[in-house]
Formats: sequence, C-alpha cells, structure tokens
Amino acid sequence: MMYTMNHYCTREKDGTVHVQNAVMGIMGQHHVHTPNDFAKWRKDVDNNAIEWLDCDPCDCGLKAGEVRAGK
Repeated sequence: MMYTMNHYCTREKDGTVHVQNAVMGIMGQHHVHTPNDFAKWRKDVDNNAIEWLDCDPCDCGLKAGEVRAGK
C-alpha cells in the first residue's frame, strides 16, 4: 500500500513559509523556508500534495532553515 504525504503551508508576515507534513492525518516534520528556499523545495513536491492554509500565524518558534520532527 502506498501513502501520500501532504504538505500544509502558511506564508507568514515575515515572508517565511511554514510547512507541516502529514501522512494519513499523522503529523510529521514541521519546517520553515525562506521564499527562495521554498521555491527550490517546491520543485521536488507534487503540486497536488501542497495545500495553502489561511489561518492564524504559526507560533512554532522555528526560524528559516529549522526543522521540528513529528511527534
């Protein structure tokens, strides 16, 4: 059986893009990109797997280039 990883993205006021990965509803890595790094990262990801969220600002405390492993 094959599972699809979804990437839930938010663009913050400072321009960074926060990405939360999930497979079958199970949260994985949370990573933060600069706009340029996000553009490079996005080239390797299926556009159908990216979902842009309109939500409150992320309060994860991570900065661009940092990653938090899933729980």
